Amino acid sequence: MTGCDSARIVNSLRTQRGQAISEFIVIAPVMLFLAFAVVQFVLLYQAKATLDVATLEAARAGAVSHGSMTAMEDGLARGLAPLYARRADSDGARAALTQAQANVVRASLITIVSPTREMLEDFARPRFYPAEGIRYNEIPNDTLMYRSPAVGPHSQVAIQDANLLKIRVHYCHDMYVPLVNKVLYYAVNVIGNVAADGVFAREPADARHDAYGAPRRPDLMCRTKLADGIETGRWPLALESEAIVRMQSSYRADAAHEPTELPGMARSRAARR
Repeated sequence: MTGCDSARIVNSLRTQRGQAISEFIVIAPVMLFLAFAVVQFVLLYQAKATLDVATLEAARAGAVSHGSMTAMEDGLARGLAPLYARRADSDGARAALTQAQANVVRASLITIVSPTREMLEDFARPRFYPAEGIRYNEIPNDTLMYRSPAVGPHSQVAIQDANLLKIRVHYCHDMYVPLVNKVLYYAVNVIGNVAADGVFAREPADARHDAYGAPRRPDLMCRTKLADGIETGRWPLALESEAIVRMQSSYRADAAHEPTELPGMARSRAARR
């Protein structure tokens, strides 16, 4: 091999090495973003699975407490507490439950899908409780197997079906993985008119006129001001879950409209029908 051949080989290796570095510089940010995206989607999957269990816990709590909204929110908070656990001791468990209770009030909505107003019109009856000295209007839950299976004129269901409690939970889950959380938030809410540098540098032009970036498909409950999201790094994404259980107590409409209040915040939840 002549010296000229050796020089050509060395130059070729240097060229290939330089080309590899250039390709790495181009592809590295994309690979890093995809890695972050995988982590965020795994966390979202965990949150959705936890929400499914928490929703069932909430429905069970409501089934044994006359459809009490307070009881369902307590059950939902107990089910969501693992998402906020940071320490594996009693203090950590209490802190997680406290955080979950606050977030249930701040960032969730429990909707009672069934029983409906029509079911109450068809089957609710006044019942007096001597021990409490109170009369409640409720759907009877006792001896259901012996009651008539005739359907009600308004609801078109039987009293047995009117004793099924179905709830839907709308929960705003904060995403924390950098960059990916903001991209997903913008995509889900369809925030458009983004500048050439997009979500990496500048905010949408609409942000000057609308603090929320003028989203085209906003989730009004889970939306956040862009400035707040940038400052806190928390971008909420709406998750929903449903659960259905049979009532273990008589359903009361008044119990389903109970207000919920925690220190420093108050919010009244009305069951939507």
